[in-house]
Amino acid sequence: MNDSTISMEQLSKIAVRLFMGMGYGAKEAAYAADVLVETDRRGVDTHGVVRLDFYHMCVNRSGWLNRNAQLQILRDDPPYLMADADHGLGIIMAPQAVELAIQRAKEQGVCVMGIRNSNHFGAAGYYAQKCVDQGFIALVCSNSPGTMVPIDGNQGVLGNSPWSMAIPGGNRHPDPIMFDMACSEVSRGKCETALRNGERVPPNWGVDRHGEPTTDPARILKGGFLLPFGGIKGYCVAVLVEALSSMLTFASYGKGKNMKFSGDHENTGHFVLLLDPERFGELDAYKDSIDVYVDTIKNSKPVPGADEIIVPGELEARAIKDRTANGIHLEDAVVSMLTGLAQKTGQLTQKQGFKDMLNW
Repeated sequence: MNDSTISMEQLSKIAVRLFMGMGYGAKEAAYAADVLVETDRRGVDTHGVVRLDFYHMCVNRSGWLNRNAQLQILRDDPPYLMADADHGLGIIMAPQAVELAIQRAKEQGVCVMGIRNSNHFGAAGYYAQKCVDQGFIALVCSNSPGTMVPIDGNQGVLGNSPWSMAIPGGNRHPDPIMFDMACSEVSRGKCETALRNGERVPPNWGVDRHGEPTTDPARILKGGFLLPFGGIKGYCVAVLVEALSSMLTFASYGKGKNMKFSGDHENTGHFVLLLDPERFGELDAYKDSIDVYVDTIKNSKPVPGADEIIVPGELEARAIKDRTANGIHLEDAVVSMLTGLAQKTGQLTQKQGFKDMLNW
């Protein structure tokens, strides 16, 4: 089987069809597919369609998800909103909640939203990108299962606490300045990618079940834990991010009795903050400041051997332009996974293959 390059539109049709094969209606499938496909468009392949198999597992885990979930607003006290995802699939429920937050921010200039009774919502950067595209400064974060150890700890009581922050660009540099990261040195997705490719990993990525640093991604993923980025600094940031997304939303956290995964449902929490920069002053003055700031960074002197200095979010913006124009390259393993999932969900017969999916 050869590697494949397909258009983003084709990839979107495939993702929608596969979510419909999991039992979701067209509207819900479109929300879920958009999260994964737009994440791929940004070049973050660890959290794109490669995760479809993971979400299929979530959907089929008995009693874990509410397939008929409806977003509920528990508290509406402008500019604050508290939402309940009703134990629905995170990549279906969270986009609806963020749409509402954007609407309120347009009316009020600010919106602070908490979401609870959700689960894995994909890449935090997807939501920050949606918000910044509407002109807002955005902070989006989520808690996650206890897969990371605290400094000097030997138990995964911390989530790796994914978070993303984005600010609108200027006139000459219109792309947003943004980042999307977990508080672990790397995401579990990168360990999974290394495992699929038969690669070793750096010793600061994670520890094995005994708390010893390891370069074997399998020992991290099977009984081991991730390490915070930057040592004590990443640990501190992780605690703060988890506090915003767990304690403010009354979601579960940690690992063990009465904590994360102690019941039938995951109860992940998300936190979203939107700010309208125009409410602070003249928008053109803001954009001029961003342009000057970006110029200051990019025109500073690079170290020997470096071609240029990149500002946060620039590589993702380039990926968006490139993949929109030229499509996305799918590795054999991803093609095989998508094909197998299509067969599992009854969208393909056992005799059909990936080429048939391109005609959907």
